[in-house]
Amino acid sequence: MKVTVGSTNEAKLKAVLAGVQAYWPNATVDGATVISGVPDQPIGLEQTMLGALNRARAAKASGSDLGVGLEGGVMKLNGQWLLFGVAAVTDGTRESVVPTVGAPLPRQWGQAMLAGGELRPHVIAAGFKYNHETGMYGVLTNDTIKRDEVFAQAVQTALAPWVNPAVYSNDKL
Repeated sequence: MKVTVGSTNEAKLKAVLAGVQAYWPNATVDGATVISGVPDQPIGLEQTMLGALNRARAAKASGSDLGVGLEGGVMKLNGQWLLFGVAAVTDGTRESVVPTVGAPLPRQWGQAMLAGGELRPHVIAAGFKYNHETGMYGVLTNDTIKRDEVFAQAVQTALAPWVNPAVYSNDKL
């Protein structure tokens, strides 16, 4: 099984490798520089899903068995700003898109996203340490939850149609 990720970010590659190798221990995972087609900091579920799908589709075009796209986003839900992500997987015929677990964002950070730009500079300006490995999940949870772990679980669940095809046999994804 050859998998291409629509990113060269080491944390994203690590997440996809963990998610894919949970099912296919000998799978290989490579990264590709692709265009997400959405802003650097997507806002809302639809924009974040589109970014992940665009990345997965572009990654699949490299000729791999599966293309995977991961996209981090923020959204406002019932007055609360949330950090979340989306994992998308495609084999060129079937697509599966799954959101990650969310984490509440401080209101001022969420509001700052409406002005444009990425979340990370606002966090650093507020005096918090940002680590690429743990990501924003690490900042918000004192490094008890890491971004690659969150995305690895989303990749595993997005792969459900491929690892349990009988359950999805009548679906038109």
